[in-house]
Amino acid sequence: MSFFGLGKSTSKKEDGMNHSEKVNTKVGTKIGDTSILDKINMINLTEKDLKLLKSIQPLVKENIERLVDDFYSIVMKVASLKEIIQKNSTVERLKKTLRVHIIEMFDGNIDQSFIDKRLKIAKVHYVIGLEPAWYMGSFQGIHDTLTHLAFKSVKDKRKLQSLLSAINKILSLEQQIVLEAYDRENMIKLNAQFEEGKIYLKNQMTSVSEGLVALAEQTQASVAALSKNIHEVNETTTENNEQSILAKNHAQDGQNKLKELLEKISVMDNYSRDMIESIHRLGESSNQISSVIHIVQDIAEQTNILALNSAIEAARAGEHGRGFAVLSQEVQSLAEQTKNSISQIHELISNSNLYKEQVIKSLKHVEEALMSGIATSEHTHEAFQNIAQSIQQNSMTNMKVQEQMGQLVAVVNEIENASAIVTSSAEQLNETAMA
Repeated sequence: MSFFGLGKSTSKKEDGMNHSEKVNTKVGTKIGDTSILDKINMINLTEKDLKLLKSIQPLVKENIERLVDDFYSIVMKVASLKEIIQKNSTVERLKKTLRVHIIEMFDGNIDQSFIDKRLKIAKVHYVIGLEPAWYMGSFQGIHDTLTHLAFKSVKDKRKLQSLLSAINKILSLEQQIVLEAYDRENMIKLNAQFEEGKIYLKNQMTSVSEGLVALAEQTQASVAALSKNIHEVNETTTENNEQSILAKNHAQDGQNKLKELLEKISVMDNYSRDMIESIHRLGESSNQISSVIHIVQDIAEQTNILALNSAIEAARAGEHGRGFAVLSQEVQSLAEQTKNSISQIHELISNSNLYKEQVIKSLKHVEEALMSGIATSEHTHEAFQNIAQSIQQNSMTNMKVQEQMGQLVAVVNEIENASAIVTSSAEQLNETAMA
């Protein structure tokens, strides 16, 4: 039940009492709830106030239609309130309920039934969605009408002041009881929503934490595998760098030896040129010897002729030329031997010239081979230089890669440590959510 009548009254009294009925002046409070008693004491609602309220109950009954009509004429102007009323009841039914409710406020008795009706009002208001501000606002119209009736009916100012104070107190108690109960209902709902939210959040936390644990463990495993691979790559890079340095040293050694070979080939080329020149000089000497041999040959022939002539002259001299004849024969024999030796020498010189030509030809081939070897060696030297530069550049690149890999290893180690912390935190979160 409420001021809007959105609930049935349990009172069996009819609202059709007239002013001439005998007034029951027995009033008081019969409440065991200390919180209600505290409210009554706080507003100083006394038995005297209850008697004053009871005394004007006939006046309230007499003007109940005016109170109800004035109240609903204001309420129905508010579109939202009108919508609530039309959705939950009818105006006539609500007016009837409101008549009983207002009259009971001036009965002068505050017992558990009085309290229970107000608590029901709060519950009904909460169910239909009536805001507390509207409930409090509705009392202003009731208060104004009751104040007007009091001023009109009571001429004694002292009694009027006491009556108005009693009216304010009963309206205040009404609002306190309803609004506190309303707030209690709201808190019950909020607590229920909070528990539902807590359960939902717990379930979500459990689900998220389980997923987070799985993800963290998977991430940690992936990071561990990545760390292992990076360490292996780093070791391979270090070995590759060492091999590059070794290859660079070998290339430098090869380059130095090739340089020595070039120098030796150059010396051999000089020796070959000297040999060719010496052979040419030997050839010239052979030609000179050939010229001398020709002279000797001519002398030998002339000697042979002279020996022959001497033999003829010795033969003519007879006995006196016999010794000269022997000498002539010896000279002739020597001349023949000289001619034979000259022939042999000439043959040897011819063979020597032939060998000289072959040696010169071979030395030219050697010189050509040496020149080709020098050219090839120079190209090889350049190739070694390029290889050495490439190896050096590769070594520098490997050094940079090794440095970057070292930095990457440090970063991966940090990620691995962070993943371990995340996994531990996720497990703690999951344990908390499951608790």
